[in-house]
Amino acid sequence: MLSPLQDMRLGSRALAKRPGSVVALCAAILLLLGPDPVSAQDPLLVRADSLEEAYGEHPGLGNPVVHRLAGDAYAVTGLFHSSGEPGVNAGVVFGENSVVFVDCGMSVASGRFLWELASARMTGNEAVYLILTHHHSDHVFGMKVFRDKGATIISHSVAGWFLRERGGQYKAFIANMEGWSEKEADSILGDVLLSEPDVMIDDDYVLGIDGDTLRVLVTPGHVASELAVYDPKSGTLFAGDALYEGMPPHTRFGGADEWHTWVAQLERLKELRLEAVVPGHGQLSSSALLDENIEQLRLLLRDVN
Repeated sequence: MLSPLQDMRLGSRALAKRPGSVVALCAAILLLLGPDPVSAQDPLLVRADSLEEAYGEHPGLGNPVVHRLAGDAYAVTGLFHSSGEPGVNAGVVFGENSVVFVDCGMSVASGRFLWELASARMTGNEAVYLILTHHHSDHVFGMKVFRDKGATIISHSVAGWFLRERGGQYKAFIANMEGWSEKEADSILGDVLLSEPDVMIDDDYVLGIDGDTLRVLVTPGHVASELAVYDPKSGTLFAGDALYEGMPPHTRFGGADEWHTWVAQLERLKELRLEAVVPGHGQLSSSALLDENIEQLRLLLRDVN
């Protein structure tokens, strides 16, 4: 995994947009230091810098930071969210002849950023997959980019039903909730087009990629359609909204029964060998985040019992 210094280099342009903070000062110093040689050897990290330049101040991008994890796994944190910081996270895992994306952001710009980022290592002949951890807008609105590129899209069957039956109204719903005009929504979110995924699952699923496997784990609790993606090769868990970092778990979509289920699923995830945890929102973490979220949910259950 990259050191904190290397990670900060990757996000330095985005961080420097936040004046008046210690982080912004550190970012400015890192920019003056120049490129770090380890980062310069990785095509995705080099591409991240050029994309930051190209996208500039696009309102639907956010402040993405690219993290190189173990093996061939990457995380992107800080993509656009309508509520602001800390933004939305996503993942990319490469096989020899495959690439798997985990979530696609809350805007077409976010989806395009992820695709163009990964293209730095792609030849155009790969099998491409997009796994949606659940159906909420901040994880699916970039879907059109991947559909247009011919990706095989995987989700829980509940998410598939939602995207098929209600996806056409979802952008307007978000715009109304945020108080955006149609023009503002188009500018921020882009030409959102949602559709039924190609593969819809109800139970744990194994995705084979060039002799390796990714485990797609059904982890209801936040919502019934929640999935987490585990890459055994790198020991990375892309947790979606099964885990939150820097904030309590978002429990407003369920009650005590769902929270009990949520705790049980997080206990199950503790059995995995975890080198890195990528929550749906917040900073990269370790397996300790599982216990933190379990404790927060148990406290909530104690209060309602």
